[in-house]
Amino acid sequence: MVNRWAAPIAASRAGAAHLRAGRPCQDAVLYRELRDTDGQPVMLMAVADGHGGRRYRRSEVGSRLACETALAVASAALASAPPEDGEGAWSRWLAHDLPEAVQGRWLEAVQAHWQSDPGEGGFEPLLYGSTLGLVVMTARWWGHTGLGDWDLVRVEADGRARLLEEENEPTVLGEATCSLCQPQAASLFARRAALYPLALEEGDFALVLCTDGIRKSCATDGDFLTLAAWLARSGGEGVGLLPEALDRISREGSGDDVTVAIGRAGALGEAQATQTTALAPSPPPAAQASPPRRQRPAIGRALAIGLALAAAGAGLLALVWPRTQPQPQAAPTSPGLRAALAEVERLCGQPVTIPLELRRRRDLFVALRQGRQDPGQLKAAAATDPLAALIAADLPADQRSNAPAPASKPAAAQARRPLQALGACPALREALSRQWALTPAATTP
Repeated sequence: MVNRWAAPIAASRAGAAHLRAGRPCQDAVLYRELRDTDGQPVMLMAVADGHGGRRYRRSEVGSRLACETALAVASAALASAPPEDGEGAWSRWLAHDLPEAVQGRWLEAVQAHWQSDPGEGGFEPLLYGSTLGLVVMTARWWGHTGLGDWDLVRVEADGRARLLEEENEPTVLGEATCSLCQPQAASLFARRAALYPLALEEGDFALVLCTDGIRKSCATDGDFLTLAAWLARSGGEGVGLLPEALDRISREGSGDDVTVAIGRAGALGEAQATQTTALAPSPPPAAQASPPRRQRPAIGRALAIGLALAAAGAGLLALVWPRTQPQPQAAPTSPGLRAALAEVERLCGQPVTIPLELRRRRDLFVALRQGRQDPGQLKAAAATDPLAALIAADLPADQRSNAPAPASKPAAAQARRPLQALGACPALREALSRQWALTPAATTP
């Protein structure tokens, strides 16, 4: 059996905002190579994000201990288990056995740290609160598990990127993340656990595991996938470029700590890199960069960062997106309408990213659904945030009044939504309908 995995590459950097405030980096990353009982290499990589703030004032220690504990527990199991164990057994291990062992060991580790360095007040795990994302790569399969707001992207050799895993279930109306400090933490891993068998004929690919500071630095999920593909490529060329890239992502993006670990199956090597670079568009000079077409935090910065670093000699992966032809539109009559039309065209031109972008706005869906956000204000501000304006324009009449949706709404009624007048494609309308269906109504006093 031939080993397909190269050793992981990783980096973690303090966020620009943390540096300005004199706070430590609360992210952590760790990777390891070991051998199973059959002598085959096994690769592990973990990222963790301490929550920060006064309630979690030792979370930078909690994140480090989360990575150390996860790799120690996983290493012990993989180094001693019979290699012929079936994929079903390993799936259960990722979803149940490993999480229980990790949380138990992490709780012991943070308590031991407190006893060695007690601080103000009494000990509680909350002080060390952290997320955890873990990827295991073996000769026969690879898988992931964890909890909290980390992301995992698979990047093919030709540059196509796909989001495999994200925190998709809000804990408090989308305003919190799951944490190792929660009493039920071990039971939360199962929803983030999956196993993928490795096929002999499977092409080369990379796995990009990152904390949420990277995704928060991107204006759209399309930008995030573009950046993940670029990071996968830079990881194939060596670790030296990653710290510089992460510093710039944080500085020009969210300001949060940024951490990435990259695992590579097969050789995303020089032949593929040369071919991809030849196919990629040449980066424009910085002086000719187009201004952002709307004011949003970090708009387009993921792509701009990739282009700027590509100009320094790293190259840029060209993503191949499925595209649809936009419907003809009436001539725009206002800046807001022009922005909304351009947003519809952008979304429908990359339909694979639509569900991801809408899920990132789930807090807005909740606020509109529960009457805490005025849709009129969002529509009036379409020039500055056209996606929010489109979501507000699509708010169904029965949702505005918190009335239950009809059990059998005719398909024709769905087609007569305001967004149809803007040329919204079926993929956009259907994704909006699904998101509204998942959005909770306001609770009755």
